[in-house]
Amino acid sequence: MGRLADLTRRLSSRRGIASLTGALGAAVVVSGCVFDKLKTQDYAGFETYKFWQTPGLGFCSDPEQVFSAGLTRGLEGGMRFSHSNLVLVSDDPSQCDNGISGELGCYEPEAQPDRQLTRQEATRVSEVFAKVDYFKRPDPICKDLAIDPCVIERHAWDGDEYSDYLCGADRLSDDESSEIHKLLSDLKSGS
Repeated sequence: MGRLADLTRRLSSRRGIASLTGALGAAVVVSGCVFDKLKTQDYAGFETYKFWQTPGLGFCSDPEQVFSAGLTRGLEGGMRFSHSNLVLVSDDPSQCDNGISGELGCYEPEAQPDRQLTRQEATRVSEVFAKVDYFKRPDPICKDLAIDPCVIERHAWDGDEYSDYLCGADRLSDDESSEIHKLLSDLKSGS
């Protein structure tokens, strides 16, 4: 029961998992995961960064958050930010063939205007990316349960790819995932 309590605590703190009941309902397969220590990589000097979301079991992306994003370093060292948001295209989620069904209807990604980051924003990006904490292997809880979240966030720096999937390899730490999520939200709002 101690491992179930640990899972409950960890899943309830993660964005994108609607309910523990739903998560445990999907957790029916035993997997052979092995524990690994936290590693750190410096991506402050990246040339391209990409963020995107993919479905797990279903797809419960939050329309208020950045759906996908990219950062590109220019020749003079400046950074360009691009991103897309989900927009409501229909109030009928059952008629959502090419979009993402949500509580209010059907959403589709819509590209937003690119913009050049300010010097302060570019400095913050470099600071956040200078210390990216990740694990090479899945979380130890995956030895007992296979967890299929409703959305998986993916990140790539110059081709090195990571996700926030608890039972995946090359996964960002929870703190790292939250910090990058906050960074992208702030860049989206221009603050």
